[in-house]
This record gives sequence, C-alpha cells and structure tokens, in this order.
Amino acid sequence: MRQLRLVGVHEDGEQLLLSGEDGASFALRIDEALRSAVVRPIGRPAAGQPAQHLSPREIQARIRAGATAEEVSAASGVPLANVLRYEGPVRAEREFMAAQARAVEVSGPQGHEGYRAAFGEEPANLGGMVAFRLRSFGVDPAAVEWDAWRAADGTWEVVAAFELSAGDSRTNIGEEPPARWTYHPGRKLLQNRNRWAQVLSELEPLDLPLHGRRLTAVADRPFDFEVDADEEALQVSGLDPEELLEVLRMRRGQRLGTDEEADDTLAMLLAQGGIPAAHPRGGSEGELPEDGARFGFVPAGPEGAEAEGPEPMDLAAAELDDDGLPRLYDGVSTRTSEFTLVPGLRAVPPHVDDELLDELAESGPQADQDPQPRKSRPKRSSVPSWDEIVFGRKPD
Repeated sequence: MRQLRLVGVHEDGEQLLLSGEDGASFALRIDEALRSAVVRPIGRPAAGQPAQHLSPREIQARIRAGATAEEVSAASGVPLANVLRYEGPVRAEREFMAAQARAVEVSGPQGHEGYRAAFGEEPANLGGMVAFRLRSFGVDPAAVEWDAWRAADGTWEVVAAFELSAGDSRTNIGEEPPARWTYHPGRKLLQNRNRWAQVLSELEPLDLPLHGRRLTAVADRPFDFEVDADEEALQVSGLDPEELLEVLRMRRGQRLGTDEEADDTLAMLLAQGGIPAAHPRGGSEGELPEDGARFGFVPAGPEGAEAEGPEPMDLAAAELDDDGLPRLYDGVSTRTSEFTLVPGLRAVPPHVDDELLDELAESGPQADQDPQPRKSRPKRSSVPSWDEIVFGRKPD
C-alpha cells in the first residue's frame, strides 16, 4: 500500500492535495464520508474489524459510570439499539441519586433575616440552596441540569450544569461551571469538588444584609406588687408556701433587678395566692377596737345583758378578714367555764346593779338548775369563771 501525505487544500476548497513517495500528486474530494471518518471517536474499531462484545451488565456499568449510550456504542461497536435496550434502568438510578443528593441538608436554621427570607425557620437542602444562590447570579434555577454517576470507589459525583449571563462580574469566580460535588449515599454526606460547588452550597458570603436577632426590650424598673400584679399576674387561688419560702431564701441579700428570672418567679408567687400586705390599709388608727373586744370580751351593759347567750366559739371555723388574718367571733359561750388571762390585760368585773342581776339570773340557763356551789379546780383556783366575770362574785 502506497503512503500519501497531505500537501494542502485545493483552491476550490473542495479537495485535498496529496503527494506520494515518488512525488506524484493526488487529489482527494472532501465529502461526507471523509468528514465522518475524521471526526470518528478514537477506539472505534476500524472497518472490517469485529465489534467488541459487551454483556448487558458491562453496558450498564459504563452508563452508570457516566457514559452515554452513544459513547458506549461508538467505543465498543455495539449497535446503538442494543445499548439503548439496557440504558433505561441505569439512567433512572442516576436521576435518583441526583435527587438524593439535592435533598441533603447543607445548612441549619440561621438567625438572620437573609436566611429566613429564603427558607423560613426550616433547614436548607442542597437543591434549595443552589436555587437560591443561582437566582442571586441572575440564573433561572429551572434551567439547571442535574446529573450523577458512580465513581470507582463507590461514591457518586453530582453535577449541576448551567449557563451564566455574559458580562456579569458577580459570576467571575475563577472557573467555569458546572458545579461538582462528591456524594456519599451511606452517610448522606456531600463534599465540594470545585469552587462553584462551594459558592452554590454555602450561604456565605451573604447577598442580603445581616441583621441581629430582634429582641423585645425589658423594662428596668422594679416590679410594682400593687399595680403590675393586678394587671399581669394570673388569678390562681392556690399558693405553695414551701415554694415561696425557697424563693425568698434564695433571694436573701439580693436587690431587685440583679436576677430578672428570680424577680419574675417571686412576682408570680406573690400574685397567685392573695399574700397579705405588710401594713393593712383597712382602717385608721382611731378605729382600732378596745383590748377587750379584740380578744372576744363582750362589754357589759344593758345591750350586752339583754342579748341572748353567744354561740360556742369555734376557732377552726373562723373566717378570714380581707387582710388574711384570723377573725374571732364577737362572743363566747356561757358554758365556757374558765379563761387563761393574757399578761398585761386586766379583766375588771363591770359594775351591774342588783335588779339587773336578778333578772338575768331568772332568765338565764342557770335558773332551771339547782344552785350548787361551783367547785374550783385546785390548780386554777385563782382564775375567775365566766359567771364571775359577767355577773360578779357573790358574797360568801
């Protein structure tokens, strides 16, 4: 076979000029067959050579590794129709892995407004972050083409292909698209493989201004137990004394305002159970009862004498005044036989005339009983009985 070498292109542009070893000149017409032969991929078997036999598993392995059906057919000589027969399941697998990679979380909820404007309070995945970042570069996220293929080490390479707007200085990051990541399916982990992957999957640098978290200012004035408790505290009927004492012990030596949480706890406890005020405002000093009335002694006189005998005193059933202090009944039973005098309080028998004593003696409960001398107890012989206090001591 004679070997020819290329000399040049004919003046008409439709032929190639060739020359042989002996100097003979030749012309080769440029047609479609010549063009196809020139652009034919390397590795395609030449005409007359048998085609490479590939099993369906090998065809799918090449497609899973990133090759197209046309490339597999051209490289192996297997008819394209045979390759397309096994391409469908593998292409679905690649699309599934690309979708899995887009669902990987790349950022948790952030506190600034730039993040909340795009993702709210939810974490951001790769697909959402890439779409958000591409919009900032003027690229339509719907035009992005996602693909994935398996590497020899078992990981998957994920690719996001897109076209940039010409003349935009924001897209000048030192390299051209696409963005590439390495995806580990077992660990749901993504790794950036180039600069575009880093720019599209990370929120920094922020395109929106960064604002601090908005907080509500807290008033620095002390808590007003007379005003704030009525307006803000919950009306709860019960109060745990042990909890209140524990809070008071912990706050011993502290001033209001140093511990806002403890101040709020104390204010809530004080507002729950109707804590009595330290200085009741129910009346003036001039309206205070006499010593005898405070302890349940009924002043003797015409009105007190004509009244019926008071009911027995029941301290357990005594009600509470508005200020929260125990309130004694105004009278005690005539069946009460003795009292323990409080030191400093003098119980002086009042002066009652003889006619009133006789009338009370006839109408009282003692009139139906046989008069018997009352036996005094040895240990309390000095304590006068109730009859002696009200009616006076009879002469022996």
